[in-house]
This record gives sequence, C-alpha cells and structure tokens, in this order.
Amino acid sequence: MGILTQDDKQNIRDFWAKVFENAEDNGKAIIIRLFIDHPETMKYFKHFKNVSSRMELEKNARVKVHGRRVMNALNQIVESMDDWGAVVGILTPLAEKHKDVHKVGVHNFKLLFEVIINVYKDALGASFTHPICESWRKVFKLLFDFLEAFYTNTSES
Repeated sequence: MGILTQDDKQNIRDFWAKVFENAEDNGKAIIIRLFIDHPETMKYFKHFKNVSSRMELEKNARVKVHGRRVMNALNQIVESMDDWGAVVGILTPLAEKHKDVHKVGVHNFKLLFEVIINVYKDALGASFTHPICESWRKVFKLLFDFLEAFYTNTSES
C-alpha cells in the first residue's frame, strides 16, 4: 500500500492483533469518542439522535454494533495491506454507501481516523509508540486520499 514500508506494515499488524482481540469494546470506544468529540456526526445515525449523554451511548446496543462494523472493516484492510486492489474492493462499497445512502461527507472519515488514533493513545499509553502512531497515520492518509478521490470522481459523473 503506497507509502507504507515493511516496518509500517509490521507495526500495524502487531498492534492490530492486540486491539482486535477486544474488537467489540474498542469499536464501541471509538464510536462513543467520535460522538463526544464531534457531536455533529450523530446526525448521520437516526438511532442516536435522541441520545444525549455518554452513559446513554455506553448502554446503547447500536453503538456496539456500529463499532464492531468499523473494527471489522479495519480488520479487512489490515489483512489486505499487501494488496491495494483488495483494499479498494473493501473501500469502494463502503464509500458508495456512506456517500450515496447515508449522505456522510468525506471529511467525517478524517475525523474518525483521528479519533481512532486518540483512542489508541489513551487506551494503550506508552505501548502506542511514536513509530506505531506514524504507521497508523500513513494508513489513514492512504485511506482518506482514496475516499476523497472517490467522492470527487463520483460527484463529477
């Protein structure tokens, strides 16, 4: 995948193995943090419009379900890092659905990616080292660049 070195890929795979062990809770933490840090993103989720507190988010089963979806998509991407065509095959239907069905602006992916990094930093402290963080930033830049190009190119058609 583009700008990723073999060290980057190894950093991501090693770290991901730890994170994905508890995919449900980590995914839930990501979604809750997204909604807390960027409450404007809740408008894209009809089931969360009336949720007003962190405690309600913690108890909401749909938060857990969506968090798991995010983790599963990331898992597919991590597993496919050596095959950009496979990553495109994962991202394209996700982008189509978010753009055309849910009407989610592409900038929201950038928010999500930053939230994921912040959740990793908070949850894992010193074990989320600078090199690991930079590897994840590179992955998210590649993903965002693809998504942004997809949104732009499909808007012109």
